[in-house]
Parts: sequence; structure tokens; C-alpha cells
Amino acid sequence: MSVPLPEHEYGYDVCLSFASEEREYVEQVARALRDLGLRFSYANDEEASLWGKELPEHLDEIYRRSALFCVVFVSAAYAAKMWTTHERRSAQARALADPGEYLLPVRFDDTELPGLRPTIGYIDARTTPAGRLAVLLREKLGLREPSPAHRSETALTAVPSGPSPSDPREPSPGETVWRVTTGGLVQSSPRVLGGTVYFGSGDGRVRAVEADTGAERWSVATGGAVWSSLMVAGHTVHAGSQDHNVYALDADTGLERWRITTGGAVWSSPTVVDGTVFVGSRDHHLYAIGATNGHERWRFRTVGDVDSSPSVCGDTVYVGSDDRCLWALDTATGRERWRFRTGGAVRSSPATHDRSVYVGSDDDFLHAVDTETGAERWRHRTGDRVRSSPAVAGDLVYIGSHDGNLYALDATSGHERWRRRVGEWLQASPTVADGTVYIGSDDHGLWALDAVSGRVRWRCETESAVLTRPTVSGRIVCVGGQDGALRAVRT
Repeated sequence: MSVPLPEHEYGYDVCLSFASEEREYVEQVARALRDLGLRFSYANDEEASLWGKELPEHLDEIYRRSALFCVVFVSAAYAAKMWTTHERRSAQARALADPGEYLLPVRFDDTELPGLRPTIGYIDARTTPAGRLAVLLREKLGLREPSPAHRSETALTAVPSGPSPSDPREPSPGETVWRVTTGGLVQSSPRVLGGTVYFGSGDGRVRAVEADTGAERWSVATGGAVWSSLMVAGHTVHAGSQDHNVYALDADTGLERWRITTGGAVWSSPTVVDGTVFVGSRDHHLYAIGATNGHERWRFRTVGDVDSSPSVCGDTVYVGSDDRCLWALDTATGRERWRFRTGGAVRSSPATHDRSVYVGSDDDFLHAVDTETGAERWRHRTGDRVRSSPAVAGDLVYIGSHDGNLYALDATSGHERWRRRVGEWLQASPTVADGTVYIGSDDHGLWALDAVSGRVRWRCETESAVLTRPTVSGRIVCVGGQDGALRAVRT
């Protein structure tokens, strides 16, 4: 749920409470947080300010009053130490009074802490890289975006990044042509139509910029972060927001045509087919909405959050859910046709090809399922969860995994043709165009690979992790990243 920030102005986005035995990992987290531009407090950064202070009072101020979130790194050493106990008690006192999710556990082992219920969701440090934890914290902060009354508009400036005006040279493949910087993380995959790039940002705005230069055409504020990718259809931009709304905006002006309110944050990206908008919500529903008037036609309840973006093939809409299922529903009525159960949450967005629907799962597999019956055709195991969404081209299906690899698999059999390691974890999804696979990575790069062999054609340094699916239009490919920038790169 999206929680408006209170009136109190916090000095830190997050404070870190840990035992010295875990210092090496926490220092890596701190470096990643600093790279993301987040404000944080932890002991190594506080040596000068702690010198001479009355520590119990100062630490109580830090862990009870000074941050939006407190991350507690749980371990046997943490439970046994005096000062970490003092920090934990201050944090728990704040958690009792805070209606939001203030205390965020990260576990090094299964040690029980007094007052920390075992039912509270946690991140496992044994399997989560420090950089990934920092990204999750940034996402968590995005869920607590300021309400519109507290949000200031961020000026958008296009910065040419290619050759200087005095240099007539054309940008080379893999060279950044322009970039625009927003006030929040860009996880919304861009859409390009009619010379305009449309995208959302963690600063709560939907934007339209010129595809050639990045110059802003219009910008519209929603009431929450826009992580959902946009859909442009019928001269209308459709966008989901963390404020629980789905918006329809005029593609030329940004003027609102309609909005509809769901019961939860909208991470799912809208799909528009035959006058109907299909979109999921964290209220566990998939919605079918009239594209022209915003009237709800039907909704279907799953048993988990619907972050997956729906895919329509014929008269069936396919969508994943945190309830571990891939669902197939009648597009006209929302009636269930079948469900396929995986071994983990399904946040990957399905792709259809011939008689197969492909989808990733947190069970580490890419699944190929019969579109008519819901029977599994094959599965391919990767080295970690699969939240990337597949791309199908020719006889191959391409998928990224949190194991850092991009896989090319035979679409019929699931046999691996090639894999290429492009980072530590992959959240972004691949795009295939003109024999090239484009994929953004946590290694601060946009990769272009030969679609048949996996050979690297070029790599563009993006200065931060790339979180969006690349969008190719003409001679540019657009991606967004952790640094709040949208980049256009020469193909």
C-alpha cells in the first residue's frame, strides 16, 4: 500500500542497525545506497558526529525519530550485543507508533529477536547481493512517495551526450545520443510512437519527450510513483500508479481523459486490445476496463498481488500472480479457462507464440505452457528466480534471470542454445530487433548481443543499473535506470 509521508521531515531515508561481524556486507550496502543517492545513517559514517555525544540519547534519536525506515540485520551476534539491543528497542518503539512498515529485517541466520514476529517478511542476506538489497530499499522508498501536496515538480532537461555540435560525426553504435534526468528511479519501460517517447518515473510523473532530442513535450503528476510501463493506443496513454489509479491521458497534451481507482498499488503494465484495457493491481485483481470511458467491464480475483502485465492472444488473456499461478481468462467475461501452478510467485509477464505461453517464476524456471489446455510443455531451470519477462523471436525465446545470465532457448523444446552473463542479477527484460537482443543489466550497462550466437556487439555504460525493457525505434534504443535517467542510445 502507498503511504503518504508524514509532515515530519526525516534526516535520513534509512538507518542501518547491525553487529560488527556483518560490517563487510553492510558496508557494501552503504556504498550501493550512496551510489543511488539515498540518505542513510550507519556507524562508519557517524564516527566524527558520535565523538563526545551521550550515546544512548543520540542512538535513540537516530533509530526512533530520524529515518523513514530502519533496516535491522538479524544475526546471533546482533541478538547478543548491548548496543544493537538498544538500537533495536528504539526502532521497535517507533514501529509501534508508525502505521507503515518501519522495521525491515534482513537475516544472516534464523536467530529470533524479542518483539520481532516470525511472520514479518524479510530479505535473506545469504542469497541477496548487497547491491540488490540497496535496489529493494530504493523500491521500498518509492512505495512511500510524498502525496501530491508534498511533491514538488522536477524540471526535466535533455542533455545531449553524443558528439559536440562542432563535431559532425554520427554517434557510433552503443553511444548515448541524449539523456533526461527525472526526480525518481525510472523502472517504467518507455514506449515510442509518432516521434514521441512516453515513460513514467518514481517522482510520480508521466512524461512525453521528443524521440530525436529528449526535449519535453508534456509532464503530468499522479499521486504516486509510476513503476508500471505505459501503453499507448488509440491516441491515449494508459498508465498505472502507486496511488492505486489507472490513468488515461491524451497522447498529444497529457490531459486526463479518465481514471479508475483499484484497491491497491498498480505495478502491472496495461495492455489494450479491441477497446479494452487489461491491467493488474496489488488488490489481487485483474481488471478489464473500457478504453474510451474508463468503465469497469469485469474484474477477476486471484489469491495474490498481480504485478505481472497481462498478455492477450485471441479471446484469452494470460497473467501471472503472486499466488504462484499463471491464469488464462476469457477476455469478454473474465471467466477462468485454466490455471497453471508454478513453484513461486509469478511477476514475470507472459509472452505467447504459436500454441505456447512462456512465463518466468520465482521458482527459478522459465515455463512453457499450452495456450489451450494449460498443460506444461517444458520448463528450463536457471540459477535464480525469473522476474524478467520473455521475448520470442523466430524459434528462440530469450529470458533473463537473477543469476545474472541472459538465456536463449529453443522455443519448441526448451533446450539451451546459448547463455551470456551480463551482470550479477537481471531484473530487466530483453528486446529483440533486427537480429540483435538488447538487455539492460545491474552492471550499469546496456548490452547488444547477436540474437543467434549471443556474441557481444557492443555495450553502453549507463552509470547505473538498467531496470527497464529496452525500446527500439529507428536508430535509437531507449532505457531507464536507477539514477532516474532515460537514455537514448544509438543502435
